[in-house]
Amino acid sequence: MFPIINLTPINTETMKATQMHKYLMDNYGKVVHNMDNMEYACKQVAKGRDITPKDIFFFMIENKPIESMYTHSYGFNTREGRALKKQFEYFYYEGN
Repeated sequence: MFPIINLTPINTETMKATQMHKYLMDNYGKVVHNMDNMEYACKQVAKGRDITPKDIFFFMIENKPIESMYTHSYGFNTREGRALKKQFEYFYYEGN
């Protein structure tokens, strides 16, 4: 029915593309994303905010709310959540 999600801890200080790749492989079986761009985008979006790249990663992949931000209301993304996704998209496609 629903995929079993492995919540293997990801170190927030040294979150790397390889850790994100492993998480996606363990939980979804394949990776279609450019992991270097994903790492870059997570770090850039988190920069200047009181959140970690790990928060951004789980917000983008699992749609997990970010506790310190108003990203969800009744299960839907708020304006702030949609703005984070748009900024992530910008940095992801901009690349390094």
